[in-house]
Order: sequence, then structure tokens, then C-alpha cells
Amino acid sequence: MTSNLPLLPKYLENALQRFSDKRQPESEARIKITRKRLYILPTRHGISFFLILLLILFGAINYQNSLGFMLAFLLGSLGLLGMIYTHQNINNLNIHIGRTESVFAGQEILFPLTISKSDALPHPSIQFLSESGQIINIHLLNENESSCKLPLTARHRGYVKPGRIKIYSEFPLGLFHAWSWLNLKGQCLVYPAPDSHHYPLQQTGIDATGTTGNNKTGVDDFAGIRQYQSGDSPNHMAWKAIAKTGELQTKLFNNESSNHISISWSQTLETLNTEQRLSILCRMVLDASEKSLKYGLNIPGTIIPPGSGLQHKHKCLKSLALFGLAR
Repeated sequence: MTSNLPLLPKYLENALQRFSDKRQPESEARIKITRKRLYILPTRHGISFFLILLLILFGAINYQNSLGFMLAFLLGSLGLLGMIYTHQNINNLNIHIGRTESVFAGQEILFPLTISKSDALPHPSIQFLSESGQIINIHLLNENESSCKLPLTARHRGYVKPGRIKIYSEFPLGLFHAWSWLNLKGQCLVYPAPDSHHYPLQQTGIDATGTTGNNKTGVDDFAGIRQYQSGDSPNHMAWKAIAKTGELQTKLFNNESSNHISISWSQTLETLNTEQRLSILCRMVLDASEKSLKYGLNIPGTIIPPGSGLQHKHKCLKSLALFGLAR
């Protein structure tokens, strides 16, 4: 991999990164770029520009040419002004990372970044570079704040951090490269990649109260009231009972109280590796949730009782995502 910094080999860039880590604090959710965080180097175009400038100056000295002196000093002044503007283009910027939506392994994570300025000056042509090589361009002109989403491919399950993010600019002349490294405190929960095949969902005849479901008489027959559990449908809330007791309670129907889906580690083949088994269980959770079925999850170290709804789905997928990982 080539260096992301102009004119520096990779080993010198790594040494500079280690030096910057010592000068900068630990990861934060909000970072303000100051001079201590900011670095600047000439680009290849900048080096060529100043070499040509020296040739013009030497020619003017040799031939005692006043126009040559004027041209050399004029171009030199423009180059120095360009260096100042490049430095100030990312100085005093505030970067904040927001909450990231969970994704499945193999999908693209979008880390939301909010950029604001502390002055009234425009800050055009600002680039963000992720560790995986994706680049985002933004322009902070008349507005005081702008937002973007930095993509990062989720290569494994569990919590994924954005890693080192580079913010840089070569505005306005491209002669200098000013940059800073950001270590933002953010993370995204990555679920296992769901298997491409669908698997049969096994039902069990034991309800939440421990009774069997062999006496089911109808799909919509009222079967009683129980305490509210996370994931219960709002449409089945027992409002009259809630008004009397002041406690959340849910109506039970025979179709809900009799059967639920059991999603268990034992339903996967032992010959498969851990990631393949988690992928199959992830697919089963998604299928059960899509069909609005009541389901529970049983994997080594974690037992989630039957439930339904988005919160229950997220709880099951989170358990699969963090299975066997240090939390």
C-alpha cells in the first residue's frame, strides 16, 4: 500500500502517526482540530513549483533581469499565501460522530459525521479518508454546519469502530497538503451475515405459562391476560385491565399462547463452523420476524424467551453478533 501523505514513504508515515498519537488525547465523540493536531507538507506539484521558482530566481540574478525578480517574488508570495490558506482551511473545524445503524456482515457501514466551523470563513474542498480507502468530499461555505456519511465495509460481526480517519485539504492551489488524523469514539454493531437459504422453523407446544397448546380451539379465541413482556404487540394491550390495576398487561389468544418458534443452536449441523451456524440462526430469526411469529433463541451461554417485535429481533441478533466475543 502506498503512502497517503505526499513525498513520504510508508514507514515515515507510520512513525509520524505514532508521534501524533502521543500528542493527541484518546478517542472522543467530538474533536476540534487545532494547530497541535494539524500537519502540512508540500505536494509533488508544490515541490515542482518551488524548483521552477528557484530557476526563475537564479536566471534573474544571472541576467540582472528586473522582470525576472518581480515574477519570482510574485509567484513566491502566491505560494506562501496558498500555504496559509491550505492550513487554515481545516484549522478550527469541529467534527462529531453520530449514532450508527446496525448492519449485517458484508454490508457497508455508514458512520455519520457532522462538521462545523468556529469562524465565519468558508472551508471548501475538505476530504475524509477512511482506513479502507473510501473518500468523502464536502464543502463548508455559507453554512456553519454540514453532514456526511463515511462508508466502511463490515468485514466481521461484533462491534466495529471507524478506526483512524484522515481529514485533509489541498485547497486552493494544490501546492500543500494539510491534514489531521481523527480517532473518533464511535462503533457499529454488525450482525452475522444471514444465510442465503431458508430453513424450516420448528414449533413447540409449550406457552409462556408452561401449558401445552393441544387444546387450541380457534385462531382468534381470547385465552386470558398476563403481564406485559418486551416485544408484545401494542394492539393486544389490555387497556381496561391497565386502567384498573395501573400495570401493563397483554391479552392472550389461543394462537399466541399455544405455540411459538424455537430457534436453537442444536438445529444446526455440528460439522459446520461457528460463523456458518450463526449465519443459519440469523436467517431463521429474520424469517420468524418477517412472518410476525413468536420465537425464542437458545445458544450456548444465552437463552432468550419467546417474544416478537423489533426490540426482540434486535436482542436476538445482538446475541448472535456478540457470540464468543469479548463484550
